[in-house]
Amino acid sequence: MALSDFQTQKLLHLFRTFFDTDHNGTVEKSDFDMVGDKICKLRGWPVGSAEYVGTHQRLAAVWDGISVHDIDHDGHISEAEWLKLWADAIAKKDKTDAWIRDYQEFMFKAQDISGDGTVDEEEFATLYACLGMPAQQCKEAFNKLTLVRMKYDSRIKNRLGKHTIKFVVDSF
Repeated sequence: MALSDFQTQKLLHLFRTFFDTDHNGTVEKSDFDMVGDKICKLRGWPVGSAEYVGTHQRLAAVWDGISVHDIDHDGHISEAEWLKLWADAIAKKDKTDAWIRDYQEFMFKAQDISGDGTVDEEEFATLYACLGMPAQQCKEAFNKLTLVRMKYDSRIKNRLGKHTIKFVVDSF
């Protein structure tokens, strides 16, 4: 199944913004190490702590899941390989590969700084600003996600639940 132009645009934004952290045009394990280091620093988790080790282990598992889609076996995931892995997942209607679930769970826990089971705008903006997203873009993204969330559960306003990230990925 071919991706639509809209899906391609969304997926390339995801690739370039959240996965290719060193902005070299490909995703490799070092991108995940950099994200892990940034999140651990933000959360105040020292090198060697259980939280630091756990963060890096989860991100390594995500990389392991993505890296099986490295078609040319060069140790990097190109934009073309990224789009193919998603086109294949969408065609199979199987977006529940272990790496996708691990990434969803990891990102929610990384955002939920207070540990209350929801993510408010400050938590969302703090994490994504740490990952290099401009503050205004963080706010706009949060507002869009909370509008989507409120369509399905109006009891929780201005907060994101654990299933919001899953919904966004499943909406592809």
